[in-house]
Amino acid sequence: MPSRTAANNYNLYEIQKTNCISPKNTYRSKRSSMSSVCSYKNEKECYKPLSSGIIGFTAELVAAVIPCSSYNAKHPKTRYLPELLPFINKVCKKCRVNLRTMLFAVIYAKRFGEALESKGSSARGEYGTCHRIFLASLLLAKKGQDDAVYFDNNQLADCTDGIWSVKDIELMERALASTIGFDFIVDEETIKCFVEEHRSELCWFR
Repeated sequence: MPSRTAANNYNLYEIQKTNCISPKNTYRSKRSSMSSVCSYKNEKECYKPLSSGIIGFTAELVAAVIPCSSYNAKHPKTRYLPELLPFINKVCKKCRVNLRTMLFAVIYAKRFGEALESKGSSARGEYGTCHRIFLASLLLAKKGQDDAVYFDNNQLADCTDGIWSVKDIELMERALASTIGFDFIVDEETIKCFVEEHRSELCWFR
């Protein structure tokens, strides 16, 4: 299938400035006005589930962040944790994760991997480490998405079927934030560069 141009790819994933994390206000607060509620309802009605291609791309990118063991029999807490791809698919469906939030999440996960590499880390993760990286990245992305996000911390914890609590997930988020040096800024240029870098994988997603 022929590749689309970088410009077309960017249009597909364009994020308006009002929905980006700004340097002055990293974590947006929830608006309580009636117009905000109406906007939330309209976006919820228009929600489109993420494609299997986007889910697969996310799983591959997160799995590449740090080498992890695929053997989990020795870890009772994660014994029943599904593999990364079906886990991400489950979380995205239950929490109604939209494309914009997913893009923020994969960018944060990528920054985490780059931070480890820059520190010369040769660490290996146990089974479930990449799952935790995904949850932490998603929670961090949620805080920059304002009313476009349909899930909360409790729903994320519920998706793990009791393996991790809300407190566990919040600790994961703090650890990831610290590792990336609290570099939360994601603007249009960040999105454009990310899409151009991965356009061969993203060009056919709709």
